[in-house]
Amino acid sequence: MRPTTPTNQRVAAPRTIGRPRLQPRAANGDPTDEILGVAVRLFGELGIGDTSMARIASGAGLRQSSLYYYFHSKEEILAALVARANVVPLALIDQIERVGGAPAVRLYRFIRGDVIALCRLPFDINEVHRYAAREPERFGDYWAERRTLRRRIAHVVREGILEGSFRQVDASFTALTVMSNDEAVQNWYRVEPSRQRTPARAGEFVADLTVGGLLSATRRLDVVRRQADELDAADH
Repeated sequence: MRPTTPTNQRVAAPRTIGRPRLQPRAANGDPTDEILGVAVRLFGELGIGDTSMARIASGAGLRQSSLYYYFHSKEEILAALVARANVVPLALIDQIERVGGAPAVRLYRFIRGDVIALCRLPFDINEVHRYAAREPERFGDYWAERRTLRRRIAHVVREGILEGSFRQVDASFTALTVMSNDEAVQNWYRVEPSRQRTPARAGEFVADLTVGGLLSATRRLDVVRRQADELDAADH
């Protein structure tokens, strides 16, 4: 028989490694994720430049000295966020490539999904770019991932050119423009959100403009949009 523990005897709780907190944290909580979540919210509300370590510590229920146990500076917190910034678009293009479809349809799905994800970000992606650009060596992985994303978008554009559905364009420059346009939408969406301009409508609008401008005369935008809708529906 297994030994039993008397009901009046408490089992000692496992020790949690870390510095003391001003407020209790759930036993299974990850303090790093909690800090990053607070930082994202404050960066979104105040901007990165006006967010202090003291504010982040207070929001996470930590003493400021305790916050330094996990992150030594605001820039280090930003670096952790930057490391996650390219995860969504890279995962999105992975998913789209697995499903397949014509190049125009795949590009349409990527642009629409990317814009939707960017509009839902709680912080300004362009602020992240500016901070990462100041220290390119420190944020080397971030820029390498962006180059990978650009190459993969360019590959889809080249496929479209080869099959005749896209006009003759510079595929690499087109990919950079796609990324820039998607990210620029976040600027006005964060300033002027409305019930009419939802992330989904913004995504479709930008995808219409971009893919519509690339299509050759032999390919109709409404056909591309319908096929993209069908694949999105089947992929969820």
